[in-house]
Amino acid sequence: MVQSINLKAITTLASVVRRPYLAAPHVFVPTVSEINYQALKDHCGIKAIIFDKDNTLTAPYENTLHPNAKNGLQSALDTFGTHNVAILSNSAGTDDDPNFIDGAEIEKSL
Repeated sequence: MVQSINLKAITTLASVVRRPYLAAPHVFVPTVSEINYQALKDHCGIKAIIFDKDNTLTAPYENTLHPNAKNGLQSALDTFGTHNVAILSNSAGTDDDPNFIDGAEIEKSL
């Protein structure tokens, strides 16, 4: 069986390499709870959202939502649905996470 090539991903990556500002933040807010997710969906065509775990939703190396992030995460989930909201971590679920314990804990608690 031959693996397929994701041409859309390759062209998107090429666009970002040519125009790195596409991957740079354009808006800064004190907490994720300050974002109007419904406006992003309705007026900007945003279909999904990705959160970085540490220093965005939790304190570093913690798996408990920061109180200031709780409403924002819930608002994103209500707006985009559970299949269109992702939480990423630089270390959980990688080789830095023996037996993927941290990754499993994040999936369970967040």
